[in-house]
Amino acid sequence: MITLRQTAIAATLCAAASLPALADDQKPAQPYTLRLNSIMILTQLGHFKLWYAGVVKNWPLANYELEQIRASIDLGKTLYPNSAKSNMDTMKPEADELDKAIKAKDSAKFASAFGRLTSACNACHQATGVGFIRIRDPRLSPLETSPFSNEVFPPK
Repeated sequence: MITLRQTAIAATLCAAASLPALADDQKPAQPYTLRLNSIMILTQLGHFKLWYAGVVKNWPLANYELEQIRASIDLGKTLYPNSAKSNMDTMKPEADELDKAIKAKDSAKFASAFGRLTSACNACHQATGVGFIRIRDPRLSPLETSPFSNEVFPPK
């Protein structure tokens, strides 16, 4: 007579034996690709953080945020090479100008270059058919406080 324990052991062995076969039958998962929209949202957050870092003269953080924006732009071009919406080369001169202002630790040049970068973003949106997406200089917002309450912006 077969006991309940023997049945359980046999069932476990059968299940274990079939695991490699089940794994072989599974198709590999498709790699996840960020949507261009998601990359732009990250860029918009970086735009705000860049502005705020410049306002409080945290130049290392401003430099970091500008590099993150550039990396997002490069990622968009890499993931969506055939989309006009991912080609943001028109903003390179403004980003380079902003980089110079950050390296010089010049608040006035930073503010001016930041405004031109913001205008270039909006010109790109207009040219690619998404002109309804408009960003602005955060200084023009009635709320001039950081939405990132969990991050310290002023340098030590």
